Amino acid sequence: MASERPLRELVRSRGVDDACRAIDPDERQLEGLLYEGRRATVGDARAAELEARTLKLGPAEYAAWRVQQRRPLAHMISGAPLSSESPAQFVLDGVVCRSVWSFYQCLKLQETDPSRAAVAAGTSGRRRVGTGGRRSFRWRGQEIAVGSPEHGALIARATEAKLLAHPYVRQALLATGMSLLYMGQAGVTALGRYMPLALMVLRFRLQQRMM
Repeated sequence: MASERPLRELVRSRGVDDACRAIDPDERQLEGLLYEGRRATVGDARAAELEARTLKLGPAEYAAWRVQQRRPLAHMISGAPLSSESPAQFVLDGVVCRSVWSFYQCLKLQETDPSRAAVAAGTSGRRRVGTGGRRSFRWRGQEIAVGSPEHGALIARATEAKLLAHPYVRQALLATGMSLLYMGQAGVTALGRYMPLALMVLRFRLQQRMM
């Protein structure tokens, strides 16, 4: 297990792809550094709704109040603009991508497949692409194992490209405070494991610049 100081230096000074390549998304020492709190249960969500109604606070006001109370809400990145599927065009290595989701899907196609660019751009009409049972893919000539840290680093680069291209996405990310970011079925896919980690690393850096 990494000590807190080297972990902080890694998050602060390395490229987001290098950081996500080196850090296990389940590393417990990320709590207190990149986020506070834990993933909410159904009971937690119901209790939060009741508390917000009692305090007569709207969703955004309640989230801000929870941050002030050092009780930040866990934040599932399932809605715009942080969601992987939310349209927010960016370019990565010369490839135009409609969203992080469409970029993730295009990786399932052979590098020589002419439809790969259309899937990335979201113009192919295909929302989900099958892998054909392959356990690796190629990106810019590099063979990458599915679910590997290298796969995670590529997702981190796409996430960063999206943020850099859109100020409103950066603002939405900062608005999550220190909440734990996660996706549904987080441990199932590389996207579910690494995109929330990349967002929290990027949020940490944006917050540091504002201090």
